[in-house]
Amino acid sequence: MTTDKIEVTIRIDKNEARSLAEVVGDLKSQGLEQVQSHERFMIVNGSVNPDALDALRAVKGVASVRQDAAYKTQVN
Repeated sequence: MTTDKIEVTIRIDKNEARSLAEVVGDLKSQGLEQVQSHERFMIVNGSVNPDALDALRAVKGVASVRQDAAYKTQVN
């Protein structure tokens, strides 16, 4: 059984001395996929397995990880 990935928005600490590219690399190593980084806003978007959220939050330089609202069609 595969778990559906969830979309997340990750805010990077603006005071973090490391480069955004380094933080993104660490996020990818924790399972973040389909990564889009926005250096101007210090935000990274991507998708990840729900059970990896804590690992993303633990990455040095991450200020917050928020699950994006998902709008899925109900299948009855």
